[in-house]
Amino acid sequence: MANESFGELIRKNRRANNKSLQDVANALQVTPVYVSEVERGKRPPFVTTRLPALAEVLNLELKTLLRAAWAEKKMIDFDPSSSDKQIEALFALSRGGYSETELDEILTIAKRKQKALF
Repeated sequence: MANESFGELIRKNRRANNKSLQDVANALQVTPVYVSEVERGKRPPFVTTRLPALAEVLNLELKTLLRAAWAEKKMIDFDPSSSDKQIEALFALSRGGYSETELDEILTIAKRKQKALF
């Protein structure tokens, strides 16, 4: 996936799983044209809330899709309904300055809460 765009990743895995554009569109509740445009890079990667369904239909790990989408967007999405504390924690992490040990502790907590992502 190193030089592969989000759309290329989707198309490759859709074809490998013998899924049609319509199959993927149905899973995501979008049109086949929309899926095709994402695959061809004419539209940005799907929003984060659609990625779990995409992971399921394409038999991919959710974290693979998240990383590919975030890398292409050059940003990480977050749920705007997050609490003020969650947003504060996200911003604190984005500023960096944490040791590997501290990051390991944070990841341990996150993995307990978000098993589907890791």
